[in-house]
Amino acid sequence: MIEHDETQASEILEKNQKFSQWQSLSPWSMLSFSFGTAKAILSNGYAIIPIVFAGWKNGFNLQLGLIAAIIMMTLLSVFAFIQWRKYRFKLNEQQLNIKRGLLFTRKDEIPFNKIQNIRFEQPFYFKPLKLGTLVIETAGSKDDEAHLAALNADDAELIKQQLLQLTNTSPRSINPNNEASFNDKHIVNIDSADTNAQLTSSKNKPVIKRNLKQLIQFGFYQNNLIWLAVIAGPILGQVNWEDIAEMPLIQQFWNSVVSFSGESIALQVASGVLIFITIYCLFSLISILAAVLKYYPYRLDKRQQTLQRSGGVISHQQDALATKRVQLLHFSQPVLARIFGVWTLYLKQVKGQEVEQKTAQHMLIPSIKAAEIAPVLDKIPELAGGSTSIPKRYQNIALAWFTRRGFIAFLPAIILTAIEGITVLTEITWLIALAVMGLTFLRYKQWGYVIENDVVWQHCGLFSRNWKRVPFSKVQHVSITQTLAQKEKGFAYITLGLASGSLTLPYIKQQDAHFIAEQAMARTKIDPNNWI
Repeated sequence: MIEHDETQASEILEKNQKFSQWQSLSPWSMLSFSFGTAKAILSNGYAIIPIVFAGWKNGFNLQLGLIAAIIMMTLLSVFAFIQWRKYRFKLNEQQLNIKRGLLFTRKDEIPFNKIQNIRFEQPFYFKPLKLGTLVIETAGSKDDEAHLAALNADDAELIKQQLLQLTNTSPRSINPNNEASFNDKHIVNIDSADTNAQLTSSKNKPVIKRNLKQLIQFGFYQNNLIWLAVIAGPILGQVNWEDIAEMPLIQQFWNSVVSFSGESIALQVASGVLIFITIYCLFSLISILAAVLKYYPYRLDKRQQTLQRSGGVISHQQDALATKRVQLLHFSQPVLARIFGVWTLYLKQVKGQEVEQKTAQHMLIPSIKAAEIAPVLDKIPELAGGSTSIPKRYQNIALAWFTRRGFIAFLPAIILTAIEGITVLTEITWLIALAVMGLTFLRYKQWGYVIENDVVWQHCGLFSRNWKRVPFSKVQHVSITQTLAQKEKGFAYITLGLASGSLTLPYIKQQDAHFIAEQAMARTKIDPNNWI
């Protein structure tokens, strides 16, 4: 058994030594580069969909279309070949080095302690080959720092452990000579006396799982019709609605609605609402399918000081995030999520290239109930603050915030009425102003804060609910502003600057603002290096 372990350890050492020299990517990486470039073009080109559709309606030249497609595929292939031939990487003691470029060589040096996220992606075309891509992201970067495409899955795991500075204490990593490996000071040896303890601490500890039903809920309540309207609006403008209205099926449906509602306004409104809900549910199928394909089976684990999320049906994905990078916790509950009594928990990290890069979102936990939040956070004690439950109530901001905004909406209506008198236009303006004031009041009622233990909570929203939990130890700078009127009444604005962005509490009590600032600066004085 010892000889077997020594053989495995020697194999790992040989692989690690291989990474200390400049390495080229597998030729299969050309496939990844091609698909990645095509995906970027398509994802950023959604705005041209209406133009293409309009051109197709007005006549489409098939020959020109085929020529354009061939040219595009050729350019993608050439670009992918150049990327593969000129891409090199290696690991030394404390950083990842990358070289790339044809005419101008670009060399990146990425220190291990600056790495924020590591994502392992395994698209469907890499699964049979047992290959995958490591995506390395650092704090503050606008783009991914590095793509190590078409890596062997075992090699990718070894590289990820080094990049995240994880201690590999499995028997396979034991050095038979009781020495540290070639340059990996984070792969350590274990004595027989404490083998079990170290093995236990090094294993992935499950934090939370989400089943198919919970992911379907997430896709349903996260559905966003606004983007669909932006894309579909111009297309729908090209549709001949008169021909569609004359279709027998549509005529039969409309006659059924008219016979059901009759002349009753209430039934007509109910029919309209029912039709809208039906359309929403149909469009939600797209969002539900996307959530299931991306996250199922969802699993969040903790290994040492790193959170690791895995899931994905067609394209398997594993994300790794150092817990020290998490700046605040954002609990979001859209209107429909309130029906199910669930929240979405975002782990907001150092601002830059977030885990959910294409949607500018952070690592998240979908469809989490309030009762599950405390047990989940208890499993991640490294998240500063100590407060693990969403507060039951909050301190409202001052009413002056509403009065300064709510009544200003009536100013255009007053001016227009003074000039035009009472007309249909002025009446509509007054109704609009009343609606704006009502929405402003709803937003005011959602504004609030709670000071608890070593954190401050912010509550905000309009129809949805949002809680943001900010540990004092993560605050980088504090700004307190007051107008003369606010100073006289004892109120102030306070802005908390974090590495993930700023957060503002408007019109709170002056003594509370100073207390928050003092607590945050006191934590910074104790440890100025705890932000990222």
